[in-house]
Amino acid sequence: MGLAVITVPLAWVALTGGSDAQPAPPSLPRAAASIRAPAPGTGPPAGAPGAPTASSPSPSTASLTAVVDTGSGELTVVPGSTKASGPGPVRRYTVSVEGGLGIDAAAFAAEVDATLADTRSWRRAGALALRRVDSGPTELRVVLASPATTDRLCRPLATAGIYSCGTGSTAVLNSMRWLRGAEAYTGRLAEYRQYVVNHEVGHALGLHHQSCRGARLPAPVMMQQTKGVGVCLPSPWPFP
Repeated sequence: MGLAVITVPLAWVALTGGSDAQPAPPSLPRAAASIRAPAPGTGPPAGAPGAPTASSPSPSTASLTAVVDTGSGELTVVPGSTKASGPGPVRRYTVSVEGGLGIDAAAFAAEVDATLADTRSWRRAGALALRRVDSGPTELRVVLASPATTDRLCRPLATAGIYSCGTGSTAVLNSMRWLRGAEAYTGRLAEYRQYVVNHEVGHALGLHHQSCRGARLPAPVMMQQTKGVGVCLPSPWPFP
């Protein structure tokens, strides 16, 4: 039997959090309080046990799609589910896409899923596991919205049509950024997408912005890399 497609009213999205436009760090929830990135270079080497195994799919054809400034205003939950990504307490999340963007919703959800299931993402801390669902109770939501709708969903944070945000338990991704990336990731759209998913989900987990730790070091994923990385190197992962 096919799964129902659920349309979500905009008022359903919570209105507190942080964004690349205006940091507003909430207190850390208990399940996220233990999430801390290790020092650069301390992760397992490639091929070693525990080394990264999952990778994001190549950017979908959405990267060639014109940016729609204002979508339909309706958010539709993408059908489908995944297995829990780690051994910790399971946090269930949905993926929703605004109508009228001209973006393949299933491809978007697949990139979100692959990012959050990667061992370099938040599951690495061992404090939680992430699982996508399309119905029932959820703790997190990932939304792809047009610039205009992003601005509405993120208020009172000022996203100005060009930023994404984490608001309450919802990661709102600006479709313009999803399609065009950011200067620090020029020519690396797939990696930028991994970054913006991890960054805004980090806000939804209760984490706040961080600064560059030093020249030529990987930028923390909670750094506002969309605005630039300074003397750091762009890095899309909490645990590179």
